[in-house]
Amino acid sequence: MSKKKIYHVIQVSQKMIQTFPKQGHMNVVFNAVFYRNGKKLNSIDQADVVNFSHLVRNYDKSENPDKVKVEFKDLDSGNLIWAKTFQWTDVDEEIPRALGYTGLGEAEVNDLVQRKFSEMERSKELERMAAELQRLQSENEELEFQMQDMQNTLDAKKQVEYYSNIIGMALPGLARFLTNSPMGAAMNFLAGTDQEGKSIEQGKEDETEPKDTQRETILEMIASFCKTMSNQELGTMYLMLSEIEKDRSNLQRILQFITQPKPVNPL
Repeated sequence: MSKKKIYHVIQVSQKMIQTFPKQGHMNVVFNAVFYRNGKKLNSIDQADVVNFSHLVRNYDKSENPDKVKVEFKDLDSGNLIWAKTFQWTDVDEEIPRALGYTGLGEAEVNDLVQRKFSEMERSKELERMAAELQRLQSENEELEFQMQDMQNTLDAKKQVEYYSNIIGMALPGLARFLTNSPMGAAMNFLAGTDQEGKSIEQGKEDETEPKDTQRETILEMIASFCKTMSNQELGTMYLMLSEIEKDRSNLQRILQFITQPKPVNPL
């Protein structure tokens, strides 16, 4: 059969297939028998209607029939639902003759142009949105980097300020030494404070407070000594001073322990 004829067979059969569920036939199969010059050729048996179009086209190409008999059956009941034989002459009569091609009218041309223009506009809009998305993502990454950098700086300042407060509370004397030292200046800078930023009342108190030269000398010696310590020794000193700060009587116990006579080993 020609393509138009086999298409007609499929079109008519598909319309009938669509009516089967409405008739209560939910499980339908079909048979298709192909003939040429009155001789039976290969056939399709008990195939699912879902595959009707595909199978019929393939068999038409391989068998080149001039007649096709199609049957549809309800697989549950075994009853024949619909059957039809398509022949060359019958199909020629049933296919309506196509009118001569007159070309596209003005409305059709305008519609095609409008659709093409709309597709181009959508494509441009998608490209613009993709570029804008890329720009926003870059800005977002830059802002996240800046925010993380600011957060790290803030965390560092908070940490230095926190430990500065701990030293000030636990070891007032040591904190006082560090105030005028390079380490104290660095800590004040990181903590966001100024070593010169004293209050008016504190300045007046400093002016009226008598200076004790001997006391200042001792404090400076202790500070200088602490600077010579290793990290382990400085940590030990911190722990010891923390215990003294809790109970200042520990200071006398340590002094007594250090100054007590050492036993002499017998010869």
